[in-house]
This record gives sequence, structure tokens and C-alpha cells, in this order.
Amino acid sequence: MTTPPLLDVRGLDVGFTTPDGRPLHAVRDVSFTLRRGETLAVVGESGSGKSTTALALLRMLPGTGRTTGGSVLLDGEDLAAATEDRLREVRGARIGMIFQDPMTALNPVLSIGRHLDEVLRAHGDRDRAVTDATGTGTGTDADTGISTGTETGTSTGISTNTTTGSGKPSRRPENARRDKAARRARAVELLRLVGIPDPERRLDDHPHQFSGGQRQRVLIAMALAGEPDILLADEPTTALDATVQDQILTLLGELTRTTGTALVLITHNMGVVARACERVLVMYGGTVVEDGPTAEVLTRPRHPYTAGLLAAVPRLSAPSGTRLTGIPGTPPDLSLPLAGCAFAARCALAEDHCHTTAPPLVALTDTVRAACLPAAERAEPLPPPPPPVRIERPAPGAVVLAAEGLRKTYRGRGRRTFTALDDVSLTLAAGETLGIVGESGSGKSTLARVLAHAHPSDGGRILLEGKDVTRPGRAELHAVRRRVQMVFQDPYASLNPRMTVGEIVAEPLRAFGLGTPAERPGRVAELLRLVGLDPAAADRHPRSFSGGQRQRVGIARALAPEPSVLICDEPVSALDVSVQAQIVGLLTDLQRDLGLALVFIAHDLAVVRQVSHRIAVMHEGRIVETGAADELCERPRDPYTRALLAAAPEPVPVTAAPVPVPVTAEAVSA
Repeated sequence: MTTPPLLDVRGLDVGFTTPDGRPLHAVRDVSFTLRRGETLAVVGESGSGKSTTALALLRMLPGTGRTTGGSVLLDGEDLAAATEDRLREVRGARIGMIFQDPMTALNPVLSIGRHLDEVLRAHGDRDRAVTDATGTGTGTDADTGISTGTETGTSTGISTNTTTGSGKPSRRPENARRDKAARRARAVELLRLVGIPDPERRLDDHPHQFSGGQRQRVLIAMALAGEPDILLADEPTTALDATVQDQILTLLGELTRTTGTALVLITHNMGVVARACERVLVMYGGTVVEDGPTAEVLTRPRHPYTAGLLAAVPRLSAPSGTRLTGIPGTPPDLSLPLAGCAFAARCALAEDHCHTTAPPLVALTDTVRAACLPAAERAEPLPPPPPPVRIERPAPGAVVLAAEGLRKTYRGRGRRTFTALDDVSLTLAAGETLGIVGESGSGKSTLARVLAHAHPSDGGRILLEGKDVTRPGRAELHAVRRRVQMVFQDPYASLNPRMTVGEIVAEPLRAFGLGTPAERPGRVAELLRLVGLDPAAADRHPRSFSGGQRQRVGIARALAPEPSVLICDEPVSALDVSVQAQIVGLLTDLQRDLGLALVFIAHDLAVVRQVSHRIAVMHEGRIVETGAADELCERPRDPYTRALLAAAPEPVPVTAAPVPVPVTAEAVSA
């Protein structure tokens, strides 16, 4: 007898209403199933419907969003038709959610301990009962949950609870008597479980006192507190470095194996998919275009869009200077009627009928389905790609920026201090890219802000073109900031939503007195063209752009004062792999054409290797190793560097065949 799925989504449709009153069909006819303990990845570009699908499962759609069709069956109960009271019982307790942006998901005025205490008071006393489709407990399976603060003798802190024959959880005495002190002990255990150092002390800290990766770990701890049957993880490792990402994926994998928790992992990182998931669902234009076992989909993709995503993935084995391959064009506007295949306009293999006939999602093998008319006609997967293209880069010039013995210390609550930079020294030449990698909290972003004079250093020297600018006066600081510009990690947070793109790009021109008011619109148009945007977009606001387009706006703004040094702090970490390839290519071309010196900070070692001439590895505020990009990645000397490289996930198994790609590298420009 086949066991019914834990979650069965059938024909899900989701719609929104645009500000001008047009209907937007965000999700169309999405169907999939999820078994207990199964791990399912959902991949696709921004706007493909991944996050909307996840939010629709719990009816948490923002704004005008609504479920317009289909069903969401959880153990046979249709959540699409459930009452709000019933949904409040399901959210957190049976289906947990890890959101993508921890800073907006956490309340800045509450301590981390208060965040966890709220979740534990709402769901923490729950021991899952195994239920059948009618909601009656089977009473046959053991249930496991996270330890409530007592040591278990295992590295993951998993303890075992059981259910009674009636299907109701058997309440342990300590659970029934759990008080504030016990909840605090449980909160400490949860933080320790997700890798937060010194959790007893960090409970009293607030979100702004944590790094981006640590905040993401707090969200994961909050989602795990309710011991849910299903965990919806929306880009949970986007802001995490390789070692922490590896720890989180190991933790999630251990939970699915020991507790039977099913995992839906929304991500654009194909290495994470290969590392953590059994099945993968590929979405484009609001619908499923391919699904099947992870190993088969990643090594023998049938849909050209899947192949394009895989071709855009940076690989740690690719040498420095290798150009990433993106997908030409942009995703469709879902507020407009779609005729034919949504991917046809971007597909190199599209045929005439692809533009007029919508392809159904059909089985191409016993395990793989794809929505592609040409794929249904052929018996084999797509052909292998051409070899990667390595671009020639001019040799770096004279040293333009140098740091000598930089120190930076922050003072926390009371007399406690934290050393973010400890005797950091580096050099950067004109036309050179220096990649900086390290775990969250290693000092990467602090170094960027000190070099850009956003934060003062506590010791050491900064030399700009041979001149000591460590403690510049007001006039000199103005000149230094013109020569050293930053591109920030979150393009939406760093762009003023009330200003048009033209005003944003023109702001540095006004601040530094460059050009006359009559000349500036022409310079803005030139800068937008330089980063691959239509100058006609100058009258639009940031909310009208995709994430990759907003990052291009941020780059244009940074280039406006004609800097010598561009410091890029995680400029591609939140972007899809295809958009990431375009932005990395854009920065490479700008460096070649303008002679820029780049500091490229990222936690993705594969991206850093491909874009950098040299790499510096940071750990606990110090540079522990530096060297040529290829040499450092192939022959690391420091144990910490070796650990970072070992933790980097591969997008496909090492024994897999080359990933097919339907487009050539020459087809994609920055």
C-alpha cells in the first residue's frame, strides 16, 4: 500500500493586482507532492514564482495576492479552504518558514532571546503527533524533536519523544512545567544548534549586533523551535559563507533524517541543491518547467532553461578570468498575456510553434517531467556545452590603495569590546581585483567600510595613490570619497525609494560638483548605458526594477564620480545565477575599459576565484593567507583556507557528465 504524501499541491494558481489595476498571474497550475522526510528544491530566477508558491501554501501572500485556484492538501486537509483560526494553528507548528531577509523578519527592538521566547511560548510545547489523512493519530511512529536544553550526547542535540495510541502527544512532566527559565535554556540550545557562538550571552543581544549570516541562523533557530512537519526555507543560505552554509545544510539534513521533517528549499544556488536535496522543481514564468531527481536534472537537463541556469553557475575548478555564461534576455512580464512557451523569447532552441503553443508538463522519462515541445520530440538530453571562455586581462599597474596594520574595535554593552580588524595589511593595484573571503563576522565588511572611510580606523594607515589619508580633514575626506566608491550588498536598501533612478545616479555628480546642471542628464544617460540599462529608465523608481537591474543602478551611481577604486561588498550574493553572471561580467568589462581597481568581497569562493587576480582570506579580523587566485584555490597553505575550500558545494557530482547549455558564452554580454 502506497503511503499518501504529507503535502499534495494540485493545480495551484496565484494572482495579484498591479497598482494600475491589471491582473498579474504569478503562479500557474503548479502541482507537486512532498513525503515525510523528503527534501525538495525549488529553483528559478527572481519572479519565477518560487517564493510566491511557498507563501501561498500558508495563505501568507502580501498585498493583493490571492489563491485563485487549486488545492493545498496537508495530510488530506485543504489549507486553501481552511479558516484563519485553523491556519494560525498550522503556521509555525506544522509548517515552519525561514524567510530570505533576516533583517526585515526580525524586530529590531527585541532581543534575540525575546524572539525565541515568543516562538517557544506559541509552539515550543508541541510534540508532533503522527496523523493520517483524516487527522486521527496512527500511534505507531516515534517522533523526534530538538532537545529542550539537556545534553543528549550527540552533536546535533536531538532527543526522542513518543506519541500515544490515541494520536495525542504524550506530555512529559518537564514540558508541562516549562517556565521562562526552561524556555531560555531551550533558546540557548537552539542557538547552539545553529552554530551561534557563546549563545548564553548572545541571547540578550539585538539583531543589529549580529552579522548577516548570524541573523539567518537565528531565523532558522526560530523556525525549528516549533518542531514543524514541513520546513519552508526561502533562500536560507544566501547570506552565509561556505563553512556556515555547510553546517546549516548538515543540520537540515540531520533534522529530515531523524525527525521526518520534510524540507522545501527555495534557492538559486545549484551547489546547495546538489548538496541537500533529493528532488528539484524548476520554475519559470510562474509555472513548473522541469522536475525530477536532483542527480538526473542537474546532470542531464531536458529543458533549455534548466541547462541555462546550470551553465551560469560558477565552478570552483574554473580558473581565474573565466567568463560566466548568463541567459540572454529577461523573464516575461506576468501581467501580460503569455502566448506559447514563456521561455521561447530567450531560448536558442525555440521553434516556430514554441511561440504559439504552450507546452504541457509531460513525463520524458520514468522520473523526469519537462514542459518543452522540442524536448518532448527528442529522446536524449541536451548536448554538452562548449568549454568555458577565459578572457585576457591586462596586467595590473601601480599600487593605488594600501593598508598597513589596520585596527578597528567596537564597544558593546558595558565595557565589552570586539576587535573587528586586527593588524590588517594589503595592497591593491590599478586594474587589479583583490577578492576577500571569510566567514560572517570575519571582518570583511568592516574592512570595506574602513577603506572607504565610512568608519574610522583605530590604528594603522591607509595610503591612496601613495598619500596617507588615514585621518583626512574635511576637504581631503571629500576628495578621498570621490576616489573610493562602494557598491553595497543590498541594492534596494541602498537606493532611496523616493528618488528616480536618474536622481540617484546624478546625486554624486551634485555632491562632488561635477558638471553643470545642464550637462548632468547627459552624463546620467551615459552611465546608465555603461551598465547596460536603457537611459529612458531614468524616470522610473527603484521598485520598478529587478534585483539585478537595481544592482546595475548602484554600480552606475558608484561610477558617477569617476573613482579609482571600487569596493564591492557582496554585490552578487542575493542575485540569481544568471543575473550574477551578467553583473560579474559587467564589473570585469568596466575594469578593463576604465582601469578600475576592485575590492570584491564575497562568500562564494567560485565567484571570487573567477573574478579576482589575487585573494585574501580573513578569519577573526586578520588576513590569514593571500596569494594569486588560482594558486590559493589549488594549493592553499592555511588550514582555515583549506576548510573554506572543502566546504564549498559543487553544483553537480564530481563524476557527472558536463552540464549541457543551449547558449554560447559569446551570446551573453554584460
